Amino acid sequence: MKYRDLGRSGIKVSEIGLGCSGFWGDKRFPEKSAVAVVQAAFDEGVNFFDTGSNYSNFNAEPQLGRAVKEILKTSSRDRIVISTKAGSNVGYAPTVADDDLYHSDFSPDALRESCIRSIKNLNCEYIDVFQLHGFKLDLLNDEMFKCFGELKKDGLVRAIGVNTHFKSDLHEIAKFPDIFDMVLIDANLLQLDRSIIIEELSNVGIGVAIGTVLAQGHLVTKKIGSLKNLSFFWYLARTLLKPTTRDFSKAAAPMRSVLKSIEGFTPAQAAFSYMLRDKNISSCVFGTTNLSNLKDAISASSKILSDEDARRIRLAAAKIPSLSR
Repeated sequence: MKYRDLGRSGIKVSEIGLGCSGFWGDKRFPEKSAVAVVQAAFDEGVNFFDTGSNYSNFNAEPQLGRAVKEILKTSSRDRIVISTKAGSNVGYAPTVADDDLYHSDFSPDALRESCIRSIKNLNCEYIDVFQLHGFKLDLLNDEMFKCFGELKKDGLVRAIGVNTHFKSDLHEIAKFPDIFDMVLIDANLLQLDRSIIIEELSNVGIGVAIGTVLAQGHLVTKKIGSLKNLSFFWYLARTLLKPTTRDFSKAAAPMRSVLKSIEGFTPAQAAFSYMLRDKNISSCVFGTTNLSNLKDAISASSKILSDEDARRIRLAAAKIPSLSR
């Protein structure tokens, strides 16, 4: 596993990070299996684990915390980078823009309370990366910035970040490199137009981690769950309900064909390897409940695409209408 600087935060993260959310955090997914995924990732060199306070109906943080507790029995705290999020007060991601059940609280008191609760849930002493989740531009004010400074001063967090998928938000965040240490955004081979804002953020010292590297599974075949287990229904529901996931489904087929044709790589490895060619990206965060899929993605850190294969991917991407927001 290779490691990269997370902007100017002073934190080094593995090129492949593990996303601890979705069906991984669901109570229907056996805890023993969830812990095994985290342990396997750590054993393979993954040090970056990302979750959120509200993920999986508030079950993901405690589940990751139990895995962290096991890791820390034999490893020091500084060998693991734990990232979580605050602000969202419902236990699911909205599937429509006007979801009036999706409430947030980004007041300083709420952020501090969330941070302290997350530390307890995660059994981790402090949070390495503390992100705003469900971000809104009108939240940027001196009161919030003071709160961030106090969280750092009190040793509760090491770095401050934002999880957002909107380019307008990201352009605004780029104006505050002294406040924000990193961002977590969606980016993949169907959204290569995001490379411009990724470079803008990196140029001012803000680290960039990316999620949905496999376009929520649509860049690879037979990875959107299985009829053999409950994950099939979870991923099927997401595909049907979320607009972005429906867009990925429609646009992915030509890119899948290119990825399948690259010799010496699985499609997932090719997708990760291409994104990691961008040195402005600190880490590719990947979520899974399957140990085989996990090891497949992790191995991408040691593989290098040829320039010709990268060119073929770019040509396929150029034919895709923009899916970025």
